[in-house]
Amino acid sequence: MASVASFRRPNSSRRLQTTCRASSKVQCAARAQHRAQKQRVPLATKFDVNSNVECTTAASTSKLVLPRTLLRPVLREVDSAPLVAAYPSLAGVPAGYIRDRLPERTPTMRAALAAVKISLSKSRLPSEVQILINDAVAAACPTHMLAVYGDAPLPSGDKRPVRLFPIHDLVFGAHCVALPALPPSQRRTGSPRATLPVVPLRLPSPDTFALLHGYLYTQSLAALAPPCDADLLRLAAHAHRIRGLWSNACELGVVDERLYGAVEEAWVRTLGAMQACS
Repeated sequence: MASVASFRRPNSSRRLQTTCRASSKVQCAARAQHRAQKQRVPLATKFDVNSNVECTTAASTSKLVLPRTLLRPVLREVDSAPLVAAYPSLAGVPAGYIRDRLPERTPTMRAALAAVKISLSKSRLPSEVQILINDAVAAACPTHMLAVYGDAPLPSGDKRPVRLFPIHDLVFGAHCVALPALPPSQRRTGSPRATLPVVPLRLPSPDTFALLHGYLYTQSLAALAPPCDADLLRLAAHAHRIRGLWSNACELGVVDERLYGAVEEAWVRTLGAMQACS
């Protein structure tokens, strides 16, 4: 995981004056520069409001700087209007009740997602894709295809990678306050193919979106558990996954206290293991 940028902390003027009296101007400048380098501190990101944690590998002097805590966002309830527009029978049903009942249906949905097969041209992203309908897909056909990408700078001429995730609007609409508006999806009419609208979705951590996608369907937190007997590099990779899951959940406004509580616990445990290794 890339380290956070840093800046120099100003030195005490009194300490510098004392040092300068005891040595030449050249020696004073050299010592001040050396002292400033030793006192470099990380520059906090917009999320890093607490003191940070530094871990150093035995084979390298480079430091990995991580925030001590991952803050919970202020949770708001989802707007049920889009869900009611797609599913009129849900009129008057609280979004929380929908979320509570979804686990009864998600096993069939997950089987359908696993059976989805698509073939796309690599030259451009289409506005819709067609998927083949088999028995598993027919049981709970996805409604949309998310095209997930990031905004990290790319070398000149490189194409931005995009990852495709089939989803059900009921699952994401019931959980995500800040989900982009989903266009209407055609319901199946007995055709051997289904047409899914493609919805571009920019996220802070596209490479870890599969964790959040999977959690919304399974409600399983097993992926957050730190690996046993792991070295610092494996723990750093795990910290990257936890932070990526958290940042994506915050970006989409996922309404799930249990998820954020598990993220907090996993983050503290992982940082503790990393400090023990360094």
